[in-house]
Amino acid sequence: MKTLFVILDTLRRDYLEPYGDAPHGFHVHTPNIRRLAERSVTFDNHWVGSLPCMPARRELMTGRHNFLERGWGPLEPFDDVLPEQLRRRAGRKAFSHLITDHYHYFYLGGEGHNNSFDSWQFERGQENDFWVSRVDLPALPEAMGRLATRPQNALNRFAQRNEEEFSGPRCVEHCVRWLDDNRASDDWFVQLELFDPHEPFYCVPKYLEMYGDTWKGPTYDWPDYGVCKDDPAAIDHVRRCYAALLTMTDHWLGRLWDSLDRLDLWRDTMVVLTTDHGTMLGEHEYWMKNEMPVYNEIARIPMIVHLPIDARAGTRVSALTQTTDVMPTFLDYFDAPFPPHLHGTSLRPAIESNAAVHDAIVFGYFGMALNATDGRHVYFRNPTSLDAVSYAYTAMPTQFHGFIPREQLSQAEMGRYLSHTYNIPLYRIPQKGRPPHRHDGYTDMDGNYRPHNALYELASDPTQARPIDAPDIEARFVRQMRDALTRIQAPIEQAARLAL
Repeated sequence: MKTLFVILDTLRRDYLEPYGDAPHGFHVHTPNIRRLAERSVTFDNHWVGSLPCMPARRELMTGRHNFLERGWGPLEPFDDVLPEQLRRRAGRKAFSHLITDHYHYFYLGGEGHNNSFDSWQFERGQENDFWVSRVDLPALPEAMGRLATRPQNALNRFAQRNEEEFSGPRCVEHCVRWLDDNRASDDWFVQLELFDPHEPFYCVPKYLEMYGDTWKGPTYDWPDYGVCKDDPAAIDHVRRCYAALLTMTDHWLGRLWDSLDRLDLWRDTMVVLTTDHGTMLGEHEYWMKNEMPVYNEIARIPMIVHLPIDARAGTRVSALTQTTDVMPTFLDYFDAPFPPHLHGTSLRPAIESNAAVHDAIVFGYFGMALNATDGRHVYFRNPTSLDAVSYAYTAMPTQFHGFIPREQLSQAEMGRYLSHTYNIPLYRIPQKGRPPHRHDGYTDMDGNYRPHNALYELASDPTQARPIDAPDIEARFVRQMRDALTRIQAPIEQAARLAL
């Protein structure tokens, strides 16, 4: 078995040719993603699990939800991870290799991922990666605008001006070389993971020129997360910057597909393309993610699966699926053992016959709303109190690029709280949750806090502009959420804080 797993970060489903066209009035060029879809199975009802980047990656590696137990963090010592399970395959173990410029892997809060692979390659320079080193920052041109507040990113850009110098293309070139070097080998799993098209939406000018961009202001390709306060011209410019970076990324995927052509690898290789989440590009007056409700632009994501010899080429899968299903699917195709604590399930029946997988799935951020979909409706359920506590359970007390603060760790208890940790004791750290922005509840006349929940119908309202009032459907989602929390043995406070 040979598998190439391609992860693009922050990939908007509706910006891809196999899924949509002209989401904001202009066609987005992704001919090579379309090229893959034409010889593959395309998933139409695929969703996120845990958000954002590192929680999603822990799900991809373990087949388990992260967001009900902790927020941003590394792999845990009790996790059963994909590369290790591939090495436990009966007979000959499967060799694994990681190629990435996703710099969060190599900072505190991302530990363990690269080391679980048999070998790995890291290309540097994305976002605020501490790569180009200058004691004294050179003067930045006035045209670089807000990059003055992100000097490390500005330095990294100075070292990535020609297309081939960008870290994403460097990753693809390494993957092409790896395939050449291992052309005679079998039983391998390669994860090619590109940070693009994650913000900042920086690429060489020729791709932005494809989109007729008329922006005359200073550099603006990295909006602040949260409420969008920009005028229509700036919003349109950022959207075209995103499209341009996506088209540049697509071009380099084409170089990779050319290599598969040249080596005749389509014949016996599974190729999977997906993402961790989407992003907001001014919809609902929001930029990016994390702050707002998990709207469809973030939650409903693409996945395309190529089977050897182009089996079922051009078909589409309507079954409801999500991120936690990806890891057990790979194990199934490699005939590798399933670990005992999976939340996801193999998608092989869906891939090969469009068989149903889930009746409903849950997703979200740690400590925020619990969200669910059955593929027809989406339901957001928020905490019943602004003081609701979520406990973070971890044996690795790191978070985004640092340790969990001492004042929080000083409140931690230690014990054996969860059933899937192989008797490893954990920190249980109290952390205050919050509802998404603009989804705060209200206090009624009796002084009781009432959460702001929301229910949407997907077919008639895909942009989630009009919440519906349907108590029977909401009651069904409440039952499904309760059942899901029980099935996956979520910490008991999760049901309590959501009144489930």
